[in-house]
Amino acid sequence: MIFDQFGRLIPERDRHVPVSGAQIVLEPLTDRESRDVSRGLTPQYLDRILQQANGGDTEAQSRLSRELPEKNFAVAHALRTRRNALSGCGWHLEPGDGSALAQEAAQRLKSDLDATGMLHPELGRIESFPGLLRNLSDAILPGFSAAEIVWRPGGRGFYGFRPIEQRFFSFAKSYTPRLRTTGHLYDGEEIAHGKIIFHELCDGGDPVRGGLIRPLCWLHCFSQLNMKDRLSFIERYGMPFVRATVDQATWDKEKVTLNDLISNFGPRGGGVFSRGVEVDLLQAANSNGDVYAALAQYLDDAITKVLLGQTASSGDSAGLSGGDAQSQVRDDILCADARAMEDTVNRDLFAVWMEYNYPAGTPVPKLRIETEPPEDGKAEADTALVKAQAIQTLAAAGYVVPEDEVRKVFGYAVTYREPQQNPAGWSGQSMELAEPAKPETPRTELADALEAWLGPLADELSSLTDGRDVPDEEFRKRLAACADGGKNGSEALQNYLEGQIYEGLAYGAGK
Repeated sequence: MIFDQFGRLIPERDRHVPVSGAQIVLEPLTDRESRDVSRGLTPQYLDRILQQANGGDTEAQSRLSRELPEKNFAVAHALRTRRNALSGCGWHLEPGDGSALAQEAAQRLKSDLDATGMLHPELGRIESFPGLLRNLSDAILPGFSAAEIVWRPGGRGFYGFRPIEQRFFSFAKSYTPRLRTTGHLYDGEEIAHGKIIFHELCDGGDPVRGGLIRPLCWLHCFSQLNMKDRLSFIERYGMPFVRATVDQATWDKEKVTLNDLISNFGPRGGGVFSRGVEVDLLQAANSNGDVYAALAQYLDDAITKVLLGQTASSGDSAGLSGGDAQSQVRDDILCADARAMEDTVNRDLFAVWMEYNYPAGTPVPKLRIETEPPEDGKAEADTALVKAQAIQTLAAAGYVVPEDEVRKVFGYAVTYREPQQNPAGWSGQSMELAEPAKPETPRTELADALEAWLGPLADELSSLTDGRDVPDEEFRKRLAACADGGKNGSEALQNYLEGQIYEGLAYGAGK
């Protein structure tokens, strides 16, 4: 808090909040229908496009990134595979830390993201948050991608997101993007804070040179030249060629008719010569056109390597180099794309949202894209069995595994119960029934019988041996009286023993 010279509280200034709705107006810089930079692409023309991009003018390079997948099926297939791999991953939000305020912020942000993408009556079509992630993955070829954040009033959430094509940005004056408008076609205008999400995939500090369009455009250019030569070869040597040899008199009288006849066989498919003319069709030595097919295959494999990091497909992924090792390369690329996407969204969207909705210093929620492949049922069961055996081995060795650790390993709550050793009716070794258990001895009945028989005798013996002098005759009488007095106890013990004998006989007969 700040006070003036009179001790009065100076009210704090309101924090900056974004303007609601869409603010970036994308005016057409050129006629979109009349320009096709990939048409008639030659090495000289391609080099000029890249030189312009090096200077910060990326319009032609961005257009080429948009048009290349439309004209090269290898680029289209590999690019779609890589983008779909990232877009198909699940995602979730994690609180910045374990505090209650951080968890509240993560839940509220998740609710705001789930509410995006609804059709707005004034703004029209806007993307949801999953749509934003798909659009940002378009940075693979040009090296960067961007989208406008369409804020709700006061920055209290989002209506959605609007993708911005790469050709609307300029890097002529800085390494940060500037928006190209009608009055600033070359250098562009500075973009306000919190208005766009700018995603880049570059190894250095220059986003215009980090896209895969730069190596791919050369491969596309060479493949187009190779395809043209291959089609010319097929047209010349793969199609039947008609040759007519006539004398001079026939030529003079029927040359028009002969020309029409040959033309009916198709363009470049025939010729008429006089007998005095000798024509040879020359062909390269030891070549039947396979060189063009080999070059086309090489270029397609190179394109796949640039985009996916490998060329092994489901049909030829055998061995270490074709299977596990190459699959790991693809996983590494997917994880790298996911981590770069997380950094962009956390920086340009989540952190800005926190500025408008929570006090400074509140931990920012984090986006986490789930790139780990799900385990199949059999592998998961095998893994659980191995873990259970490891816990059993540790317990047998005297090590106690806490319940919470076991819960983390298996993912469900566990409680401890004393294991039953060889339960009744089950041998524990085979499917055969165990022998019937012998009835347990009722220990209370036996104890009562022994107490009734031996109790008085023990008391009398204790009185006879308490240190007093007792005559021998009296000692014998009293000892005999103890035996007679314990008659009832001895009868009880006798009855119990007879019952046990009968039970044992019955048990033996049952076996």
